[in-house]
Amino acid sequence: MKERFTLRVAILVALAALCATASYAAGHCPVSHQPLPSAAQRQFLPPVKLLGCFMTPEEINTVRSAIGHDAQVTATDPAFESGELNPDGSMRPPLTASQFAALIKMHSVLAEDMRNGAVIRKFIQNSDIGGFLYGRTVIGSPSAPIVVTTNTVRGFVGLERNTQGLDAGATVGALGLDFETTPLGQYTDATADPLLRQVSLEIRTHGLHSIRHIMVTQGASDAKIPLGKDLNDTVQASAPTLIGRSFEMNRQGQTNPYTALGISHNLFLLTLDPSDPPTATYPLHLNEEDVMTVPTPLAVGDVLFRRKTNGQETPIARYIRGHNPDGTVTNRWFLSQSLSAADKAYYRGLLQQAAARVAAAGG
Repeated sequence: MKERFTLRVAILVALAALCATASYAAGHCPVSHQPLPSAAQRQFLPPVKLLGCFMTPEEINTVRSAIGHDAQVTATDPAFESGELNPDGSMRPPLTASQFAALIKMHSVLAEDMRNGAVIRKFIQNSDIGGFLYGRTVIGSPSAPIVVTTNTVRGFVGLERNTQGLDAGATVGALGLDFETTPLGQYTDATADPLLRQVSLEIRTHGLHSIRHIMVTQGASDAKIPLGKDLNDTVQASAPTLIGRSFEMNRQGQTNPYTALGISHNLFLLTLDPSDPPTATYPLHLNEEDVMTVPTPLAVGDVLFRRKTNGQETPIARYIRGHNPDGTVTNRWFLSQSLSAADKAYYRGLLQQAAARVAAAGG
């Protein structure tokens, strides 16, 4: 039976906020009793460590337990009905009152750091790199191609701290990047076990790419936490600090890894460490997902990075002001001069392919 969030949830959230406020005044973490981290320090603290300042281990475990629960049982649009199912066809249980409270407390803590000056990462498929570097790409069907500019950060983004220090495989596992069911994908490939995926050959060969961008006030305001209807309704009713920071985005499709909880899902992605057991998978790292409800412009100084499976990260290109052949000045990507000859050839090849696609589409 479909049911809305309860008064008990609102009371739990309110009590949690009151308890936290009392401790902030003393300048110490309400749970760990360590000094409160500064705004600058918070940008570099892994989410689970930051949460340990404000939430008990039991509350953090309750957040983890919410994975696989339904945050949209009151959504009436038929398009979302299959989103209430697990991949095996069973019903996803509704969130409990304690899960509502723990999720909202978590977002109340983490959401503070999406602000002016926040450092984010936007991970992009390798197949899209050429279009980003060129500044234009082609979307739409082959029969009706559309040329669009690629001078913005759009879609799902996250603070850099969510994946700081992780290698390419662990990053894909931590963020649940673009669930794929094809034998070969941009992020993951199939294994003999249909329930398990492996880091894609594409990433193992060419790395995992992301844009590092520093938010301005407007961009941070446009970045919202996507939540299923019931969880979003609860936020609006009982979490004043999150009002304006979330929007309703319900899960669609029973195999969709989007959780509607504002956090990532576990991809069950096999680890690359040969010393691990054969079925060992990357752990799900707690993080807060954000969606750019309005694309935010790239900024001078943004950097395109490549992250390899050994953890090495290399700057590939920088977004800077440059002179065009006709004498005009525009912002565009410039490849790093420190790249190897092979790397320069690879990325210039992607640029040429993107230019050819745009030209063929009439752009």
